[in-house]
Amino acid sequence: MKKLKILLIEDTPDVLEGLLELLEMEGYEMAGATNGKDALEKLQTFTPHLIITDLRMPEMDGFTFLRNVKSNPVHNTIPVLVFSANATPENEDKSLHLGAAGFLKKPCNTDRLLEHIQTLLHHR
Repeated sequence: MKKLKILLIEDTPDVLEGLLELLEMEGYEMAGATNGKDALEKLQTFTPHLIITDLRMPEMDGFTFLRNVKSNPVHNTIPVLVFSANATPENEDKSLHLGAAGFLKKPCNTDRLLEHIQTLLHHR
């Protein structure tokens, strides 16, 4: 069976590494990026089934990244989960308005994150 692919965008190195390791152990094929600009470059060679992005990042934030992905016909059907500590109602509304499939506040427990991922991957 082919592995499902996830692109994870997170600017905190320890968090990025920890989540990449966790999700690889869960059986996903992972790619990581530290900002939206790097993530757009990764999308040239890695086509994920799901994208998980932070909001506050250097070079290109999550909102700008989300706009770019959702305006690109090649990638606009990929569900995007916004995973952010900057979880205000305004940021959640803006993320969903820009096309995010879900919004999750961090930190959260592993089970809740995995539940969101599975829901988004299996309800495409």
